[in-house]
Amino acid sequence: MSASPCRVLIIDDDEDTREALSEALTDAGLLVDAVATGAAALRRIEEAGEPDVILLDLRMPGMDGEQFLERTRQGRARVIVLTGDASGRVLRFARDAKLLAKPVDLDALEAAVKEACAA
Repeated sequence: MSASPCRVLIIDDDEDTREALSEALTDAGLLVDAVATGAAALRRIEEAGEPDVILLDLRMPGMDGEQFLERTRQGRARVIVLTGDASGRVLRFARDAKLLAKPVDLDALEAAVKEACAA
C-alpha cells in the first residue's frame, strides 16, 4: 500500500505564477490546489482540510501572507514563503517557514516541496 500523494496549496495573487507553479508541481506528482487570496485559502482549508504544504506569497491585496500565517499559526502544514523581499523583517517573521526568492527556480521549488512533504 503506497502513501497518499502530498497535498499542496498555492496562495498567490498572480494568475500566471499560480498556473506555472501548479503545473510544475502537478507534473512532479503532487496534488495541487491554488487560490488567489488568503481569504480564499482559509475557505479552501475549511472545506477540504489542511494541506501538507502551503506555498505562500507574502504580498497580496486584502489579507497578506503575514496575516494569513497569523490566522493559521496552529496548523500542521509546512509553509514555504515565496517572496522577492529579503529584508530582515521578512526573515524574522518567516523564521519558521522556508523562504524561496521570486522569481522561483522550478527545480528548487520542487525539491523544497518534496522535502517539506517528507518532513
